[in-house]
Amino acid sequence: MQKEKKLGLAFGGGALKGSAHIGVLKVLSEYGISADFVAGTSIGAAIAAMYASGMDWQEMHRAFFTSDIDSLLKVRPSRMGMIPAEGYRDMIRAFTDGRRLEEMNIPCGLVAVDLISREKVVFRRGDTGLAVRASSAIPGIFTPVSLNGMVLVDGYVLDNCPGDVAREMGADVVVAIDLAFPEQEAPSNMLDVVSRSLSISAAEFQKIDADILLRPIDAHKKFMDKDALQECFELGEACARQHIEEILALLGR
Repeated sequence: MQKEKKLGLAFGGGALKGSAHIGVLKVLSEYGISADFVAGTSIGAAIAAMYASGMDWQEMHRAFFTSDIDSLLKVRPSRMGMIPAEGYRDMIRAFTDGRRLEEMNIPCGLVAVDLISREKVVFRRGDTGLAVRASSAIPGIFTPVSLNGMVLVDGYVLDNCPGDVAREMGADVVVAIDLAFPEQEAPSNMLDVVSRSLSISAAEFQKIDADILLRPIDAHKKFMDKDALQECFELGEACARQHIEEILALLGR
């Protein structure tokens, strides 16, 4: 009897474009496909954590579309960044019922980068909200997270779509959802400038380890464009439907 293949999902960074991840999860759910391992960077870390805690796509959709993003990301400038984002950390803790990463329903790896060692840091244990907050700390915008002698920023810097982390945890098949899109419009604000710079670095130097790579975003979307949430969700759903037969075949179903 053939051994059932284990699926790993890797969720890439991209701020509010992350609603596309939920569209992908909707399609996988319809086909009875669940992940055995999840990994994520930045907004992908939030999706990975919520999924690993047991939230289904409907609950995540509701969370994305009803959360008061503006109040979570209040600007309080300091020497290290513009937004401390404690509200975001606390929101993730609430969504995941206060579970630590080692208490999740499925193994979960969240990626950040330590500015001191210049190395990737993968959270597999510890405070889930803090790990997601560190993974999402866009340099120059969000204040870094200081932890155990490290100064942690957005995993986007070194591993924006961590299929390699899902593979290392034990996945036989890795499906990665990359939210990058080659931008042609001029950036319109400081967040756009910083995020665009990181996107260039990711596109040029980071190779995504995946058996199937989904790229649902088909046009320019600002990182924090709340008006594009539904559109990105639908793009994720459409992209997953285009590739669902490939996914089923790789899983031997």
